[in-house]
Amino acid sequence: MTAKDLAAKLARQLKKFDALTAKDPNNVQRAKEEILRVFIMHCLSTSYAKANQIVVSDEELEKEINTIRSSFPDDLSFRRVLADEGLSITEWKDDLRKVLLERKVFRRVSEKIQKPTSDEMQKYYSENKERYKRKERVYLRQIIADDISKAQTLLAELKKKDFAEMAKKFSVAPEAKSGGLIGWIEKGSVDIFDKAFALPVGGLSQVLESSYGFHIFKVERKAPAGYAALEEVHAEIEQAILGKKEQGEFANWLDKQIRASRVLRNNEVIRAITVETK
Repeated sequence: MTAKDLAAKLARQLKKFDALTAKDPNNVQRAKEEILRVFIMHCLSTSYAKANQIVVSDEELEKEINTIRSSFPDDLSFRRVLADEGLSITEWKDDLRKVLLERKVFRRVSEKIQKPTSDEMQKYYSENKERYKRKERVYLRQIIADDISKAQTLLAELKKKDFAEMAKKFSVAPEAKSGGLIGWIEKGSVDIFDKAFALPVGGLSQVLESSYGFHIFKVERKAPAGYAALEEVHAEIEQAILGKKEQGEFANWLDKQIRASRVLRNNEVIRAITVETK
């Protein structure tokens, strides 16, 4: 990495700060060290990838590009973001290919990690139980009408017809296609649904107005406040333990690679790169 490369990356990284924060020596030093850390990690990952025949194909890169671009309303918006970051489309693609390669290396380094045992799962759950504390909850379906008279008519019909089928036919809400299913709602999370906590299981609300329209909801299940059972959060805990193991394995691998490599840095040049703001 040349001094020019480091300066360009530093300017890009500090661009998100205001002028005072960007000139703070501590922030500048932290930014420099982060840039150098990422650069070294990429060099080591690239070397490992070459030795182990790990590559990112053009098809894989194009697929990722299309996924990212699809999150923008149009190509102009996408290119505007790149311009704001001071990146050309070619530079962005090169950076993206590096990220994809590092992901593959990470997966290869971590592939031998075993899934957590039941004892590990139980231990993690016991040590982190407060994370799985739940407020009182209700399991809801809803219908939203765009007119109060329609909503009143629907409410009368719902007393003798299937709620899910009526939701599919008449609700204007996005969840209509799934029979109006909202799922679990915690008490205090959405004002209008707090009224559901006074209803019994199977109970229907009155017509309630919000900025979205006129709501009718049905309580299908209720759950008291307490802790989620281990079985309920099994997948979440498994992923948390695996993530921690993978990060530890990768950190150990990276440390070994650094110890086995010659990393030369000119601290005098690094210190000489300063920040000026307009």
